[in-house]
Amino acid sequence: MCCQKKTPHSPEKWIGIAAIKAYRWTLSPVFYALGVRCRHEPSCSLYAMDAILAQGLWRGSWLALGRIGRCRPGGSHGYDPAPQVRTDVPWWKVWAFRGTPGQALE
Repeated sequence: MCCQKKTPHSPEKWIGIAAIKAYRWTLSPVFYALGVRCRHEPSCSLYAMDAILAQGLWRGSWLALGRIGRCRPGGSHGYDPAPQVRTDVPWWKVWAFRGTPGQALE
């Protein structure tokens, strides 16, 4: 599911998506020109947009930060979509938002 097919309905989601789109139009081309590229598919910014739309601003932002943390030398790479199903995890257990690694969520 692509993030651009869904529209944010809450003001918080709209602000988060607008910030990511501003990054994609301003800083992302600069990083790309310098050779800094995402190791995952979809890119980290698309992942963040999907996560915010599916999980909400707070949980989606934590998922995006975790993804950015994995996008480093020695980190993971390849296809890694944002989880579309919200798990029943307390807000303070940010390491468990994602669920089981490698598990396909439908």
